[in-house]
Amino acid sequence: MVRICLAVVLSILTLGGCAGKAASRPELAGEPTVYATVTNEPNPLLLGCHMRSRPSEFNRPNSYRYCLVKKGDRYAVYYDWRDGKSLEDHTGWMAFTVDGDRLISGTEPSAYVVRDGAVWHSYGGRDKLFRMLPD
Repeated sequence: MVRICLAVVLSILTLGGCAGKAASRPELAGEPTVYATVTNEPNPLLLGCHMRSRPSEFNRPNSYRYCLVKKGDRYAVYYDWRDGKSLEDHTGWMAFTVDGDRLISGTEPSAYVVRDGAVWHSYGGRDKLFRMLPD
């Protein structure tokens, strides 16, 4: 019972820390230009800011960061991804669909899923998942 209580407290503190970081980012302060389409309320693990860990199997991997925030009764995603080869950067409020344990990009073939208590990145429907870290 003590372990369960401790796990719940740590989860709350972790989510609070992520939410606090998201709230302190100046790019998130304004009104979003695009809101997410919500099919099902997001899993709380998707909320806040996350970045993809660097996959060791790629020489110049793309980088992915997102912040899923709640503005009033709506959700929005501030997205930042960079092409590892061309170094072209795509940053700003972008279209996403929120479907419970999934956050699906409307601008490129990425999806973010909750599995085993963590957030993972999937690209182009491939089976390989990459771990997302709190940012």
